[in-house]
Amino acid sequence: MYTEKIPLFDIDWTLLEGGNKTHRQGFDVAFKEVYGLPDASIDEIKTDGMIDKQIIIEVLKLHHLEEAEIKAKIDAAVAMIERHYLEHATAGECIPMPGVVELLTQLQERGVPMGLLTGNIEGIGWKKVERAGLRQFFSFGAFGNLAYRRPDLIGIALERANMTHQAEFQRNQLVIIGDAPLDVACAKAGGIEVVAIGAGNFTADELRAVGADLALPSMTDAAAIINFLAR
Repeated sequence: MYTEKIPLFDIDWTLLEGGNKTHRQGFDVAFKEVYGLPDASIDEIKTDGMIDKQIIIEVLKLHHLEEAEIKAKIDAAVAMIERHYLEHATAGECIPMPGVVELLTQLQERGVPMGLLTGNIEGIGWKKVERAGLRQFFSFGAFGNLAYRRPDLIGIALERANMTHQAEFQRNQLVIIGDAPLDVACAKAGGIEVVAIGAGNFTADELRAVGADLALPSMTDAAAIINFLAR
């Protein structure tokens, strides 16, 4: 029976350099084509730590759409965002953050199951880690098209981990590794621990202040993360 912690990695600004323009452009395409709102834009809100369905809702609320009206078309919007990204995926780079490859390699050598817990739509998330050369490290994931609230992805991740590995992992074995206060809030809401990496738009001190169980300036300190997961 596997008894150590199982890391669930965020993608943007945790595993990879964030701000993927092709992904972001897909939202604006969907706002125009699906909802008939050419002036709506993802740039109207701060999206750090938000999941993709949540982003769609929050932007369109600014344009006076009711949530029920938004949700009625949200699957079509998700499909359009994913299609746009996959059609233009090679237009941008997917670059691993410092220390990521080394950490994932060491965890894999230790036999640690690794998953994704990300706001990205599933097809986009897998394509990003594939293009970054990281796909082989991850056996399962929970994605932003599968829920409306980030904490709901924790249960999905656990279910997929158990299905993939034919195991009986427990919820308290999961640890989120992310870069934003909403990653920390997600873990706390779900009753699990969180490692916060202050290499993106928030510092380690800021992430520690909002309750991260371990906060580091980057993932170059692989030993600290491995020790946290193994304790």
